[in-house]
Amino acid sequence: MYPARLVLTDLGAVASSKTRRTYFTDAKLAAARQNVQLYDWAAALKNGVIAKADNYAALGYEGLWNLVPTQAIPRSYNTNQLTGNFSPVSGDLKAYGNYPWKADPQNDPWKIVDPASGYKFPTNDFGAYYRSGLDAHGNFVPQLADRSLLVNTLYPEKGPTWGVDDGYGWVDPATNTRYTFVAYYAHWFAWYGGTAIINSALSNLQSAYIYTGDEKYAKAGAVLLDRIADVYPAMDVAEFSNSIYVNSHGGTGDGKVVGSIWETSLVKAFIGAYDAFFTAFDAPDVVAFLQGKGQQYDLPLKHSGTELRRNIEDGILRQVAPGMYWDQIRGNNGFHQSAVALAAVVHDTLPETKQWLDFVFQPGTFINSIPRRVTGGNVLFSMVNDVDRDGHGNEAGPGYNRLWIGNYLTVADALDGYDKYPNADLYENVKFRKMFQAMYPLIMIGKYTPSIGDSGTTGQPGILVDKAQSIEAFEQFGDPVYAQLAYMLNGNKTDGIHSDVYTSDPNKVARDIEAVIQQYGPLDLDSMNLTGYGLAGLRDGEAEAGVDTRRAMWMYYGRSSGHGHLDALNLGYYGFGLDLMPDLGYPEQANATDVNRFEWVQNTISHNTVVVDNMKQTPMWDGTPKHYDDSAMVKLIDVEAPKAYPQTELYRRTSAMIKADGDNSYLVDFFRVRGGSDHRFSFHAAEGPVAVEGLELTTQQGGSYAGAGVPFGQRPAGDSVSGSGYKGPGYHWLKNVERDNDPSELFSVDYDIVDTWNATLQQDDVHLRLTMLGDTNDVALADGVPPQNKPGNPASVKYVVAHRSGTNLDSTFTSVIEPYVGQRFISGIEEASVTAEPGSVAADVYGTVRAVKVQLADGRVDYIVSSLNPDAAFVIDGTIRFQGAFGVYSEKDGQPVFTYVNDGAYIGKIGTPHASTGVSKLQGTVVDFTRELSQSNKLKVQLDMQGVNPQTLVGSSIYVSNDGKRNAVYTIRGIQPLGGSVFELDLGDITLIRSYASATDLNQGFVYDVAPGNAFVIPLSRQNLYLSDIAIVSPKTELTKNETVNLVVKGKYADGSEADLSGYNFIWHSEHSNIANVNDQDRLKAHNTGTTIISTTVEKDGIRRTGQLPITVK
Repeated sequence: MYPARLVLTDLGAVASSKTRRTYFTDAKLAAARQNVQLYDWAAALKNGVIAKADNYAALGYEGLWNLVPTQAIPRSYNTNQLTGNFSPVSGDLKAYGNYPWKADPQNDPWKIVDPASGYKFPTNDFGAYYRSGLDAHGNFVPQLADRSLLVNTLYPEKGPTWGVDDGYGWVDPATNTRYTFVAYYAHWFAWYGGTAIINSALSNLQSAYIYTGDEKYAKAGAVLLDRIADVYPAMDVAEFSNSIYVNSHGGTGDGKVVGSIWETSLVKAFIGAYDAFFTAFDAPDVVAFLQGKGQQYDLPLKHSGTELRRNIEDGILRQVAPGMYWDQIRGNNGFHQSAVALAAVVHDTLPETKQWLDFVFQPGTFINSIPRRVTGGNVLFSMVNDVDRDGHGNEAGPGYNRLWIGNYLTVADALDGYDKYPNADLYENVKFRKMFQAMYPLIMIGKYTPSIGDSGTTGQPGILVDKAQSIEAFEQFGDPVYAQLAYMLNGNKTDGIHSDVYTSDPNKVARDIEAVIQQYGPLDLDSMNLTGYGLAGLRDGEAEAGVDTRRAMWMYYGRSSGHGHLDALNLGYYGFGLDLMPDLGYPEQANATDVNRFEWVQNTISHNTVVVDNMKQTPMWDGTPKHYDDSAMVKLIDVEAPKAYPQTELYRRTSAMIKADGDNSYLVDFFRVRGGSDHRFSFHAAEGPVAVEGLELTTQQGGSYAGAGVPFGQRPAGDSVSGSGYKGPGYHWLKNVERDNDPSELFSVDYDIVDTWNATLQQDDVHLRLTMLGDTNDVALADGVPPQNKPGNPASVKYVVAHRSGTNLDSTFTSVIEPYVGQRFISGIEEASVTAEPGSVAADVYGTVRAVKVQLADGRVDYIVSSLNPDAAFVIDGTIRFQGAFGVYSEKDGQPVFTYVNDGAYIGKIGTPHASTGVSKLQGTVVDFTRELSQSNKLKVQLDMQGVNPQTLVGSSIYVSNDGKRNAVYTIRGIQPLGGSVFELDLGDITLIRSYASATDLNQGFVYDVAPGNAFVIPLSRQNLYLSDIAIVSPKTELTKNETVNLVVKGKYADGSEADLSGYNFIWHSEHSNIANVNDQDRLKAHNTGTTIISTTVEKDGIRRTGQLPITVK
């Protein structure tokens, strides 16, 4: 299948041109050794590795040399092929994690332990068998091995062959199941994994040497590394069947020690170790030992330190660039590029170093056909083409996108100050700088990241922002936000913040960060709409003085291929310290054949979105935002995803988070689908029992949501195909089905939320209530199962599926989502009537506009309206006139509390003076824009301001109508008049570049997301607040006779801000003035025993509110 991939070297001229350390430079080593003497945190780093390093050094050179298995031992990350990990005793081990087996490679080599039963496998002495098969060069050859050693010595009562593995697995004759015990051990516990002894030994010996300078660690590591170099050129996982031995290669079958993706990490450990141990190869005892091994096994390059270094350079460093080319060392973006870059810098040998680095930066791609190969590292192209304007890679899942910055940081740090390739400074690259900003906007309520795509678990707290990276970004760029991030990630303190151990004066950064916090305060994230990535996050509340009222809603409309899910317009919510609407997260197996992944976890039905025509969505790059706002009372996101279901005319979700009070918000959600014949609104919240109102559910006997005759987890006949090509709905992964085939037009499902992850201690009665309004054919409740090999994930979560069907179907799924603790703060929900205003054009009121009436327990009544035709006027509930895209009219006691309108000319109650009127939107065309990669991007526009103050547009969004391949929606960060109707909009560091015009030639320039002449719209929003409450404040409410106190009157608006009542002349009333009364100086006096109510009425902006205060006189 492949040409020869071994890299042959010339032994006739043995030389090593590397003369210095270039990654772990002498300056870095000196700083590290000084820091471990000066700082407790650095000493802790040293102390954390010394014992382990001593343990490995105690193995002696012979023991270390013998740790390395040779090519004939296969490697596999599962014991049971693509089905996962099973034990012959305990069965499926998924409850113990993705990679559940345990081992003690130093004290009990070649044994893996079933974590459920404690049984060990293989049951034979594989170490003895391996040693019996070594050839004249120290390589294992199975034909030479003594097969009489293949006998069950651990559990003889089960028979002589039970559990016996000759390196290629054991097949249980009772079940015909193959178990690859040895291959699993070789992968996870010999070569690569959390406790793999080779990787661990190199890492700990390297760190111990760096921190102490003790040569015993470097010499031990040098011996181990030299043996790795002996065998590494021949390592090739492609020699083994990838249907039996599973490795991380994305389905290609390629790799070296392990699959090509994880190989990029493993080989970097070898490369870094060589630079660290560079001088140790000259040690006489190292040379003597390895020379003896060379004589014993006829191995070359063992007679001097120079030859040993040449062996490392030939056997490891010179394998990396060809390994990338031949797809043996290739991973996600940045993985292989960082490996080759590190090899080039550590090799420090021209012309190879330059050639390898040129290869990293040159245009190229992965050719996925035999012979598979990578034609270039493509770094500069990838930064532009694959990293979006928000700094995210193209893998959708935050857990994967965050790996890009880590790997490209290796490239940047390796090249930072490197004198043999001085012009490649990634820190100056605009898109690389933007990558540092990618993750922190995803932080929700201070401790969560949405589990988008193949990322995270079902509701577990976790932040994907790295403190060390934040510190480095602050040091490199000086942006205060990185200081705030480091401060937050350090527990909101600077004690313990420092640069890395290789930095002189590492505590300086803590002083600099403290200065930033004094000036700017701690991190406080506002709502955001990342239109490049495709994620909106609406935030409210605050955390201070031990009280945390933060809550957040998110909508995802970004990439849905690769490590993404088919989940366009998916919705999530955080509140009361919990993830109340969690996505399922990372699948059980992220390979190309796992049926649960493609039929369920990745499928549309498992997400909070809508399934059309009983099929999963079509992969897409992004959706098209229509409206977004972050006002005090209403946070709004409105997005269309036309590519999710090409057969639909409309696939659009409008969601708003509306403030009820300082502690609570509720969501109103309008999901419109027009086209197709079958629509299913899927919803789930976190783990917990549910109670229903308005549904009469009948339990289905057996089966799944696909039907009573379709077993759970079994794809029904005719339902698409198995594996990654599956396009069906995945209904067979919903079980315990209950249905109402004639549901009412208003029903509720109340989740009594379980704190699955013990994320908060103070809340134990958290609920989330879904109320749906409108006509549906049927509603079902069913259990969906999150990935079960993620320890801690709930056993199931309850799904609600609301179904509509019909020809040329037009649906507006309307719902109110109410998170609450203890008692509900909403007392009533109903659909509000909508009629077209006489003379206004609105052919189809139902398909155009919907309105919901929400009554709060405190007496406030909110009317929420969403319209597809913002120019048409409607009457809501017979009393409220509305003309716009989205609006809220809130009243209490018949008087307005607040009004809000987005992209609208009018909202107000008919016959009252309290209406919000004004310009709904601004329109114009693009004149010009920043056409190069820049930290400062401008959009020059022709714009009719219609009397609007230009500076009020700062913070608004501009929506450009472009070619539709990607959206062109940007936040206006500044505006500058240029004369007449021409303005320059400042977009900050958000680029207008989409990609390079050519995949191979940088000189052909860029493709842009906008073009001169493109039309655009800037929707405007208005919020009017009216006096909502009056409070009378007294230092005490129980007085004695003749006692007096001063009263203070406070007026409040719905957003919690205070009204200015200074100078107001309050008129007081006492229910029993003989008990107590208030004079015109606002002084209360007690007269006689009893109880009375003191009140005053305040009128402000035409709104009258009365405050009351009960008073008792004793």
